[in-house]
Amino acid sequence: MNRSSALRLRTAAALAVPALLLGGASTALAAPAVTRTAAWTETAVFVGTAYGHTPNSAIVAAGEVAYTKAVSAFWLRSQCNIGLTNATPDGIGWYLGQARLYCSR
Repeated sequence: MNRSSALRLRTAAALAVPALLLGGASTALAAPAVTRTAAWTETAVFVGTAYGHTPNSAIVAAGEVAYTKAVSAFWLRSQCNIGLTNATPDGIGWYLGQARLYCSR
């Protein structure tokens, strides 16, 4: 083997090895073995309104309406908490209750 063909062979080998390494690295990056768990939290807010004879009964009824909306959206009652509540008189002896339900999973 003469000197020029040996030089060409070394040059070809020197170019082929990094190409193989890069191909192996890109293959490893294309399909990594990830063992992390997702840290995302899904949240939702449901608002319920209802009437009652007392402020307390109006708020309780509004909370139940909000829970009904959450359950129909496939949330568990244990994943939700009642946050803001409000009861306002309507002037004829009834109270309008409002309740916000905050859910997260």
